[in-house]
Amino acid sequence: MAWEQTASSQPPVDDDIAQFDRWSKRYERSKWQWLHFDRVHRHAFKLAERFGEPGALLDVGCGSGRLLRAARARWPKARLVGVDPSEGMIAAGRHLTRAELHLAGAEAIPLPDGSIDLVVSTIAFHHWADPARGLREISRVLRPGGGFVLIDNIGPDWLARYLKDRPYLSADERAAVWAASGLRVLHQRRIVLLPVFLPVLLATVSARTADGSSLD
Repeated sequence: MAWEQTASSQPPVDDDIAQFDRWSKRYERSKWQWLHFDRVHRHAFKLAERFGEPGALLDVGCGSGRLLRAARARWPKARLVGVDPSEGMIAAGRHLTRAELHLAGAEAIPLPDGSIDLVVSTIAFHHWADPARGLREISRVLRPGGGFVLIDNIGPDWLARYLKDRPYLSADERAAVWAASGLRVLHQRRIVLLPVFLPVLLATVSARTADGSSLD
């Protein structure tokens, strides 16, 4: 796929993580929390309603745990888990968030097979070092039929390069790589939070197949 061919031109993973380590010192004070991220989290929770109340929820790319804190208010009995490759973000989150936080990327989630009911990831996918491997890990930790809600940027290649992001996947590209990872796409839709803000967001709602195998 084109996104796989162009991924090597993006910033090294270590540089990406270092940027978030620096940001972690002021992350919770950023105006983007209430202006953008909180609104994205509300969209994710709304989309996740179709899966019912989760017994265990995982946030991939959890940052300092803001989504997990909102999930605690919504689902007080749920086991809440977050993974993030930024040591600074995890350190900040452990001071703020009543959840299990692990220093790990999407590509190596330190959880047993089939142990999670709902996975959420917001505005993080384009930072993953290996998207296909990360999706396979999500499929692995989800129970059969478990839900996965991902919201991330979409837009032209020039915009991703300008923002120094990894390539954005279109809806069709997502459907293909999700299917290859044992995830059945149920619904996709665009989300526009701010009319003047680019890139636009695309929400992908999926569920793990019965045996986690590819749909190809």
